[in-house]
Amino acid sequence: MTKTKNLSTVQKIGVAVDRLVSVDLSARGFITVLHEEASKLNGGEPLCLTAAYELERRAKPGGHLVIATGLPIRGWLTPEMAENDGPIGAAALARAAYLALKSVPILLCEAQQVHVLKACLQAVGMTPVTFEQFDAATTSKWAVAGRDLPIAIVRGFTADLQEVEAEASMILARNPFAMISIERQGRTDRGTYHYGRGEENIPSLMAKIDELFERAAERGVFTVGIGDGGNELGMANIAPVIREKLPFGDKIVPNAKVSLLVAASVSNFGAYGIEACLAALTGNQAVLHTPAQELALIDACVRTGAVDGVTGFVEPYVDALPAEVCSGITWMLHAIVKNGLTPSRIFMAPEAV
Repeated sequence: MTKTKNLSTVQKIGVAVDRLVSVDLSARGFITVLHEEASKLNGGEPLCLTAAYELERRAKPGGHLVIATGLPIRGWLTPEMAENDGPIGAAALARAAYLALKSVPILLCEAQQVHVLKACLQAVGMTPVTFEQFDAATTSKWAVAGRDLPIAIVRGFTADLQEVEAEASMILARNPFAMISIERQGRTDRGTYHYGRGEENIPSLMAKIDELFERAAERGVFTVGIGDGGNELGMANIAPVIREKLPFGDKIVPNAKVSLLVAASVSNFGAYGIEACLAALTGNQAVLHTPAQELALIDACVRTGAVDGVTGFVEPYVDALPAEVCSGITWMLHAIVKNGLTPSRIFMAPEAV
């Protein structure tokens, strides 16, 4: 990519996108530390644009992109309780990957939360399928070449350490060109998982996706970790700074590293930033989901019983931000992409482009 001092059109878009998705809307102060350190590791290059560029470079039509998300946000009550941050971003990014890269996304989460990912995918027009359905379809004599098939494979990844090897081998046998984690609590050196304020989650409920990412890294697969609090998978990239500057840093910092860490004020927004940069790289504004689709995503997630991770209420909020703020972020991302690619034109509503 072009160096920052000689900004290209897409590079300028990438810089603006990173600035937007890292605005400290929660006023916690964490994202400033996390984003600055992640950017330093990336040589000052925009994080979301780097992710999008690497995905585009590695993707082949029909190839698999693994997107992992979800966690039992109040697991002591029920492992079925998901939070709105994570599944929404995963579904939106899966749609973008299909449109921009012609890939077949594989979405992973806890087995008890598969229904949440399915609802979110359907909210953006994608059809969730199993591996068995996908394999049967691809070998069917009735398959019609050239017909659009916006699908995503959804699977509950094992929470049993004894089953990780077989499960990971099955996923990696699909030869994914990249793997992305969105808002997943990362495993620490002690084998524990933590909320941002230091409390420990129930290890036996957590899908052992860290192990999958480590095995993928050993095979040279490009991996991305998206997080907003310092406790997410991939934050090991900046572990010393988390320990030094974040409250409870010693407790929460994970140990699984990734190829690229993307820090955003809300993890969903990091996924949206990658979408926006894919839209810029491909010149296709439709790759980025619309504000209306964002509202539909939040509504679908809430209707499954998913909660706001901060308040615990089943309500249309994400990390204590109302749905209107989240849809506003997608509006602004559309404005950045549209104005960046066609600066002489008046910005049009994303539904009209």
